[in-house]
Amino acid sequence: MRVIVVGASGRVGKATIEQLTKRGHTVVACARHFDQVKTSGQVEAEGFDMTGDLNAMTATFLQAQAQAVVFTAGSRGADVIHVDALGAIKTMEAAQGAGIKRYVLLGALYAADLERWDEPGVKKVIDQLPDYYPAKYFADDHLMHSGLDYTIVEPGALVETAGRGSVATDPEQAGPIAIEDVAEMLAASLDEPASVGRVYRIIHGDTPIEQALQ
Repeated sequence: MRVIVVGASGRVGKATIEQLTKRGHTVVACARHFDQVKTSGQVEAEGFDMTGDLNAMTATFLQAQAQAVVFTAGSRGADVIHVDALGAIKTMEAAQGAGIKRYVLLGALYAADLERWDEPGVKKVIDQLPDYYPAKYFADDHLMHSGLDYTIVEPGALVETAGRGSVATDPEQAGPIAIEDVAEMLAASLDEPASVGRVYRIIHGDTPIEQALQ
């Protein structure tokens, strides 16, 4: 499968590309700093501006001739409106314009579950990122009503430790998770039909990723 990875020069993006190529997929790595992407026979790099024009995004996606989009981009608090919310939404619209049906989104733990935001354990997490969480919610909500075959992966706090190949799903409290495990969830979801239309909330745990996706 040819897969567009948006945010390919970031920590999760790079790890996701590695996981996708291990699974035999070809990657079109889209990033503003595309020169930071390591290209190969399986990885092509394309310049991509998350704050740019929707028509330009759609043209890039059309040219890629891909079957799926994996969105891993994030502003890390620098521009949550134009990157984490509107930027993500524009890539969903671009996917539809390019005839790409499959879309996998990197979310944030509990972001899509608005009804839980007032729970003490959840509120503590959201209050630490009061602008970021509404932005992620609007992106999630748009995707879930887009008609795309979506999967949303909502990780806890990202840590740069070795991946375990396993996770805990639907945790009662927030916790850490290795970037490598998040990337594996994103990549593996493309090979698991049961992941379509699902939101996965994940932290460190003992359930093998393939099993967790089912």
